[in-house]
Amino acid sequence: MRILRCSEIIEDATDRFIELYGDRKEGPGKSIRCGMAWIADAKVVLMATRDQHKPEAADLRRVSRLIDLAEHLKRPILASLQLLSDVENGFCLQDIRNRKEFDTTFLKLISHPFPIVTVTDHSLLQTLDTSLRISDSLLVRGNGSAADFDQNCVKKGQQIIRNVDDDLGLKSSISAMFCQLLTVQKDDLVKRRKDRLRHANS
Repeated sequence: MRILRCSEIIEDATDRFIELYGDRKEGPGKSIRCGMAWIADAKVVLMATRDQHKPEAADLRRVSRLIDLAEHLKRPILASLQLLSDVENGFCLQDIRNRKEFDTTFLKLISHPFPIVTVTDHSLLQTLDTSLRISDSLLVRGNGSAADFDQNCVKKGQQIIRNVDDDLGLKSSISAMFCQLLTVQKDDLVKRRKDRLRHANS
């Protein structure tokens, strides 16, 4: 099983990346990388788990502020699969004091009115579970067809799973997906995410 690394996402999928650090009230949030990214014709907020790191409580505030920034600037989000998985699994928070803040951040992400896209490798596709539900679209790199992936939450949640177009390349494929999702009504994007989570928990 191979997860697309943070460094690969930044190096392979962006034309320009400016890292942002938040207010550092709870530390710099060194286990993740977040910032503004330019990908072909798309301007996005990028959030990814740093290579070989596990997000900690100090990262939570940083993620929350980046979601706020994305909404303020009306930008979609490109998130690493590992980060979304960690968010859905509660950031492994042991400190009960962070639980309310985590719940608030989770709701912010689910309610983000602009598209959320994830890129992963085909070798990981069949092992996906909860980490798939927040993302509006999953772009798959590598050999093999994503069309065979028929998880129920995808069918019922109108999630788009597509192979990276070899003719377009990774950057243009991501940009094209954001353009497609930006035609979906904001309320529909949020409803689809909530439906996928609701179905998964039923």
